[in-house]
Amino acid sequence: MSFATLLKTRDGEWRIVWRILAMFLLVIAVMFVVNVGWRAVGLPGQRDSTPWHFMLLATLITVGVTAVLVFLLRVFERRGPDAIGLTFSRQAVLPTLIGTALGAIPILLIVVAALLGGYGNVSMGTMSLGMLPTVLLPMLIAGFLFAAWEELVLRGYLLRQLSIGSNPAVAVVVTGLLFGLLHAGNPGANWQGLVYTAIGGILMGWLMVRSGSLWLLIGYHFGWNATAYQLFGLELSGLDADASFLIATLDGSDWLTGGSYGFEASFPAVVAEVAVLLAVLRFGLFPPRSSAPAVGPDAPDARR
Repeated sequence: MSFATLLKTRDGEWRIVWRILAMFLLVIAVMFVVNVGWRAVGLPGQRDSTPWHFMLLATLITVGVTAVLVFLLRVFERRGPDAIGLTFSRQAVLPTLIGTALGAIPILLIVVAALLGGYGNVSMGTMSLGMLPTVLLPMLIAGFLFAAWEELVLRGYLLRQLSIGSNPAVAVVVTGLLFGLLHAGNPGANWQGLVYTAIGGILMGWLMVRSGSLWLLIGYHFGWNATAYQLFGLELSGLDADASFLIATLDGSDWLTGGSYGFEASFPAVVAEVAVLLAVLRFGLFPPRSSAPAVGPDAPDARR
């Protein structure tokens, strides 16, 4: 095999392995540049950061990652961001709002189950009116942007490339498992949390295949995090909420509360998320496609 055929197929298209490797290397490069630049200008570390610092960090990473993925799609496929279900128009608003609402439902079910089961309590939080523009707004923006870049990488670019190289089912499982593994470095991570996160990631990947809308997934991811963090003050993937409207506390065995990782490692959490996502998939509770899907058997041929 010559060097040229190692890089490209007989049709002159880049092989999937190089498309994926290029994505990982460039995304890592974005993280490195942002981190070095952050330190070079003397911005505070995570413990001393304000909500506005988090918003700035999320903006820099998301802009960098988006630019990288758009560049790779142009180079490897001669296509725009619509190839991964990302369209910048008014048509993105509805699926984003629907996704946000859907992401909130499992959290509400988890809290209600804890209250009815006697192992949960809800009290007033520390979020005041004066904190809305200084804390809530930048944290919501940061949360949306962090959700966006994760979905861009996993359920956007990577899911598409793996679907082209194998099939959607394999791509959904691989990206779901990777989604779980990416949370392994979070404080208090345990095997239950990683497994349950991976299960949620697999179902989210299949929702991407069915809906063809990355905005739906971004909204779902954001709705889950914002409802847990800013509304109920729940510990999210081992991270404590600084301020929230309410404070939901879970007290009981690890299988009910998730232990040190937080509620996402609890059995009620995985049951609630699986039930909601399966219902969405079963009954098609998402907007109809306005264009061809990004992945799956009906997706446009990336090797055109």
